[in-house]
Parts: sequence; structure tokens; C-alpha cells
Amino acid sequence: MILENFKFRFIFFIIFTIFLLIEGFIYYFSYKLSYFCIDELAFTYHCKTELIFDRSKSGFNSYIWDENGIVEIIQILLLFFTLLILFKIIKISKQKILDKFFIYLLYLYFICLSYFFLEEISWGQHFINWESNNFFLKYNNQGETNIHNISNLFDQLPRGLLTLWCGLSFIIFKYLSKFSIKNEYLQFILPKKELKYVSFILIIFFVPDLIIDKLNFHPGHANYTVTINLAEIYDFISFNFIRLSEYQELIFTFYLYNHALFFIKYLNHKT
Repeated sequence: MILENFKFRFIFFIIFTIFLLIEGFIYYFSYKLSYFCIDELAFTYHCKTELIFDRSKSGFNSYIWDENGIVEIIQILLLFFTLLILFKIIKISKQKILDKFFIYLLYLYFICLSYFFLEEISWGQHFINWESNNFFLKYNNQGETNIHNISNLFDQLPRGLLTLWCGLSFIIFKYLSKFSIKNEYLQFILPKKELKYVSFILIIFFVPDLIIDKLNFHPGHANYTVTINLAEIYDFISFNFIRLSEYQELIFTFYLYNHALFFIKYLNHKT
């Protein structure tokens, strides 16, 4: 099947990423682009290009980036199918791998990804639309039935671990392969070298924002200007003209899905 071909999946993901970047750039900077005069090649108040760009539009397209938007739905589907594959992986591993610690590791991995999946759908609230109880209404900053919006610890710690796992696994594999480690552990870390290309995408969309944030380069958005300002330049460099955290989560789920597919192939061919 064509969906079993990593090259096809990867190219499709790149094309979808390009679409998100183009759409995000036009939507996020629409108000600013409406002041750009092609004839004068300058940003001016008297330029009339609102037929192309909307002067009242900025931020992120809700159909793509909001709760139950296109990006989140794709994330949920990728996580769901990853969990199905991982369930099969556990069953096969019990038959083909004697190391009990490794089986326990798979159980832990399954629990962690299940948590990720259930948090993404607010434990079903996004679909059943029940009312959050008083605890979540009080402590959850979005009033939803999930944990990651209660505290940065529950949000940033899992995100940090996912960033390391999905972004640096090829480096971890290269380092650990120098030691006498059982092959199933190494294969679990990096079941196929092609996964590093997904890691590269994550690094590209993670590092610029991290540098700008940690070095406090971004001046904020307090002052409005018709011409391009420094804040908008940093938004462009760091890819913050799309909802970056959501896109990074999309990369996580794409990586996890492909990781599961590659690892189950390894198990199926293991004697």
C-alpha cells in the first residue's frame, strides 16, 4: 500500500507543511500586507489592496489551528493509529522478545502515549462536550478537562521529553550503539534511519524560537506600525506566524506514528 511507503508519507507531510506556512503567512500578516503598494514597493496608508488582503485579519486561522481544527484532528488520528500499532507491538514482543524489562518499557511507552492522546481530546470532552467540573473550571486556564492546562509542569515537562525523543533519537542511537546494548533497545530508539528526517524538521521549527525566547530578543507587540517592525521579523524567523506549539505537536505525532510503523516491521522480520 502507498501509505506504507515512508517516502510518500514524508513528501505529503512536507507539502502539508508548505501549505500551512503559506496560509499562515498570508493570514497572520494580512493586515500588514494590505498596506503594501506594489507600484511603489512600499507600505503606505493610502494603498488600496484590501481586495486581496483583509486589514482586519491577523493571528491564526481558527479552522486550522483552534481546538478541533484541521491540525488537531490530524494529531488525534495519528496518535490513535499509533496506539493501535503499539498495542500490536506489545503482543508481538511478548512472543519474540524474552527481555521482560523491555516489555515493561513498552507498557510504559503505551501509557505515556495514551496520556498524550487523552489529553489532546481532553479525555473525550472535545467530542462529547460535557461541562467541566468546578475543579477544572477553577484551575484549568481553558476550563477544560485536562491536566496540561493546569500547570506548566504538566505541559512543558512532557513537551520537553517529546522534543528530546523525537528530535534527538538519531544522536542518542549513534551514541548508545557504541556500547554492548541489546539490539531491540537500539531498534526501539531508532528503528529506521529515515526517522532522522522528521527529527530535522522538528529541530528546524524548534531551535530559532528557542534561541529568540531564551535570549529575550523579541521586543513584544506593543507598538503598531504600518511598515515592517522588529517584532514581525522575529515572528517570521521563529515561524510564529503559525501556531508553532500546535505544529510542533503535529511533528511529534507524525514521528511517533512512523516510529511505530518502523518498529513493528522490525519485529515482524525478527526471528
